[in-house]
Amino acid sequence: MHHSQFISYLADIYRPNTYVELGLYEGESLQKIIPFAKELYGVDMIKRPQLEKLNTMPNVHIIYSTTDDFFSTFTQPIDMAFIDADHNAISVTKDLRNILRLLTPGGIVCLHDTDPESNHLIAPTFCGDSYKLVDILEKTSDLNIITLPIQEAGFSIVQKKGFTRTQRRMAYEDTVSRISPS
Repeated sequence: MHHSQFISYLADIYRPNTYVELGLYEGESLQKIIPFAKELYGVDMIKRPQLEKLNTMPNVHIIYSTTDDFFSTFTQPIDMAFIDADHNAISVTKDLRNILRLLTPGGIVCLHDTDPESNHLIAPTFCGDSYKLVDILEKTSDLNIITLPIQEAGFSIVQKKGFTRTQRRMAYEDTVSRISPS
């Protein structure tokens, strides 16, 4: 299964109000999310005809810039994001931090190139060293991560701990029971 198809399955489940994708190439993943998200923001440094066509849709916003420049002005809450821009672990870490500060409760971040199936894929033009982020994230106390062997590059899903649907529902019910008159 191609990662863009998998992301569209996730978007169908999550139905994000705001979806952000970093690194578009020709926009295949972003295009598959359109039926499921209210507003879509795509960031890439290279203008391509396929992206310009997507940019004509009323709920799609293609921004041609670096991810750093994008996040210097973007402040909207993010429900779902996909990071597939610079495959350098330092850049992916910076992009992930920028998204996490805007991620809504229950929101998810998808990462591409996190489990390359062979060493030849660990090159800057392929997966780079973004796979190194998996070990770091697995050791953090405030994030959940699952890495899947999707295609040759791998795919990870990150979510803040304590924000599953059940945890959010239980917290809400607990709050309501504490403020309700007995």
